[in-house]
Amino acid sequence: MKIKNLLNIQTLLILLIAGSMLIIGSCKDDDDDIVEGDKTELNALIADAEAMLAAATAADYPQSAIDNFNTTLQTIKTAAAEKLTQAEIDNLKVQLTEAMNLFDSQAYGYIDEDLYLNAGWNFDEGSGNTATAFSTVKHVATFFRGNTVILGNDAAWPTWTTGIKGGGVYLNKGAHLEVPYTTAFLPANITIAVWIKPDELYEHNYIISQNYWQGYKLQTQGGGKPFFTYKKVDGGIIDADNELDNSIKPGQWNHVVVSVNGATKELKFYVDGTLTKTWTEADKGIGPLTQTLTSPDPQPFIIGCVATDAELAANFMEWTTADNLGYFKGAVDELKIYNIALSDGQVSKLYNDEKP
Repeated sequence: MKIKNLLNIQTLLILLIAGSMLIIGSCKDDDDDIVEGDKTELNALIADAEAMLAAATAADYPQSAIDNFNTTLQTIKTAAAEKLTQAEIDNLKVQLTEAMNLFDSQAYGYIDEDLYLNAGWNFDEGSGNTATAFSTVKHVATFFRGNTVILGNDAAWPTWTTGIKGGGVYLNKGAHLEVPYTTAFLPANITIAVWIKPDELYEHNYIISQNYWQGYKLQTQGGGKPFFTYKKVDGGIIDADNELDNSIKPGQWNHVVVSVNGATKELKFYVDGTLTKTWTEADKGIGPLTQTLTSPDPQPFIIGCVATDAELAANFMEWTTADNLGYFKGAVDELKIYNIALSDGQVSKLYNDEKP
């Protein structure tokens, strides 16, 4: 429908210009008989459209939409330069308004967070031992100290720090946050977006976990690559990274996004707003994310660690040490869980909106 409307706009404008040129070419003597209308509002609208076009970038709109809008605008400007009746001027105003509305609707970036953001924390509290989500559901993430059985007196608590925007949380020595489990953390489609500032790169730098590989977990590895593991609806386990060494840099803020689209069966990684890897069903068996947790029973959603103390004690104590405990070392900010697989443009705009 939008393409059809655009074609109609351009067709009408071509006819209008052709008609105007015909009048100019064959009936110049009648030109003085035209009662020219007031172009004040049309010129103001053209100025608004020019500003709209000037501000548009490929990060915000498809290039084809930018090109089409530019073509329409230039056609209208050509028509507006002629001597026109008020009716013709009013018609151009209608056509330009429709073109501007159409172009605005083609922007990448708008994400209706009331519909699509299942959970999101900006960690701006700055004090206390909880962080409350700003999403529609106010999920409360509670501070937990690291595992004292494994880490002893070195086990640490989360602390507040400066984030990429406002505040953030600093995690090390097992410090993590736990959020009571709800089905909101296991949508059919998912996008996880987060800013991280790791102190160092190592194999077990866990950012978030929901029942580890029986649900999903996101981490960075020693090679500086985001790594995502999740369980599929059919029970299969997917392990995937973005195959780009050193894409995550220690000591600085990195924007990491991973998405799973259950319909297209694609898993995508993005770093700093740029798509770095797409995995498909054909090359890695990508399928829909499981929405049922039975073994183990649903665990809390964890920020900064792979599992709770109880789960570590029950299942991992035989091989878990202070070196491979699986906790994040560094700062975390702007963590968001969406129930859709964001588009490339939406991820790019999210990055651009949040970066300093």
